[in-house]
Amino acid sequence: MRATSRTQVRWPSGSCSGHRRGLGAMARRIAVDLTPQAVEQVAQRVTQLLRHRDAQGQPELLTAGELARELRVERPWIYKHRHLLGGQRIGDGPKAPWRFDLDIAKQALARDTAAQRTKGEL
Repeated sequence: MRATSRTQVRWPSGSCSGHRRGLGAMARRIAVDLTPQAVEQVAQRVTQLLRHRDAQGQPELLTAGELARELRVERPWIYKHRHLLGGQRIGDGPKAPWRFDLDIAKQALARDTAAQRTKGEL
């Protein structure tokens, strides 16, 4: 597998006669050969980091759009039922985004569906 990387090059002052390059130096292309073993090592490290994050017990919070895709509903429906689904406001202000824990939302939907069945609404 061959990957191309772009790096910023900063030339020492006085090294290029007539041209001065500073922070805005041109990017240089570097070809990197990745062996299957190197790709496997990267994949294992990413998996390890993800497991460590999950092991910390912090659930991944989803946006309204992500939750809508998971539950197969429209995004406006998620916002309308945000309190039922256990939505959490992230930050202050009138435009602070809402985030949702998928497990909590699914449990809330199951409870609500069961309650509606007992009332005969479904």
